[in-house]
Amino acid sequence: MRAHEDATAARFDAGRVDGPRPAAVGGTSRGNEGPELSAARPESGTGADFVDNIVSNPQSLNGRSAQDIADQFEAAGYRAHVEQSTKRGTSQRAQQVRIEGHPEITNIQVHPGGGRHTPDGSPYWKISTSTQGKTWVIPRDFRGADELGGNVVRYDE
Repeated sequence: MRAHEDATAARFDAGRVDGPRPAAVGGTSRGNEGPELSAARPESGTGADFVDNIVSNPQSLNGRSAQDIADQFEAAGYRAHVEQSTKRGTSQRAQQVRIEGHPEITNIQVHPGGGRHTPDGSPYWKISTSTQGKTWVIPRDFRGADELGGNVVRYDE
C-alpha cells in the first residue's frame, strides 16, 4: 500500500494526475487568518471528493481557510494558489484562491469577517463558477445579503 501511495505522490509531484488521485493532505496556515478559519481539516475522502462537491454543497467551505481550500484543489489535481485581495474600496482582508483547470470553479474568495458585511470573526466565502455565476456562503449576521449578485447560501441556519 505504501509503495502505491509513494508512486501516486510522485506522479502528482511531477504534474501527472493520471491514475488514482492522491488523498488530501493537511496544510499549514500561510497568512494572517482569523481563529474561525482552519488551516487544515481531517477529510473523510480525498481532495477530489471535496472539490467535486463544492458547487452542490457550498456550505462545505464553512470553517476552511484559503490555504486549506487551495491544498484540496492541488490534491485533486488542479493548480491553485492564494493571493491577498488588493481591490480598492474593500477591507483588503479577503484572500483569493485562484483555480486553474477546474471545469466549473475559477475562484473562491475567503473573507475572515470584519468590515462592512460581518463583524470580526464571522467569515464568509464567495465561489465564482463558469456555470452558475457567483455563490455566496454567508452567516446569519451578514449585512447586505439582499444586495449580493448571485446565489446566497447561509451556513449557520
